[in-house]
Amino acid sequence: MEDLESLVGRALREFGETGDAAALEDAKARYLGKSGALNVFRPSGGTPEERRAAGGAYNAAKQRIEQALEARRGELACAR
Repeated sequence: MEDLESLVGRALREFGETGDAAALEDAKARYLGKSGALNVFRPSGGTPEERRAAGGAYNAAKQRIEQALEARRGELACAR
């Protein structure tokens, strides 16, 4: 199973390699969509402390992916 950091790295690379807005939205769905790859890491079990730690890592990863997505959207918009 892939770890959270590898998933974030893969998402950032894929976003950077997209050449148009449609491809970027497809990549977004693969990572952030309802059944996206990031949801595997959503905290669901363990002690409250373990869930809190897992939730913090999940939220940080999601934020990094969303920031990269927005940055790439901006780059693609300027490239038109």
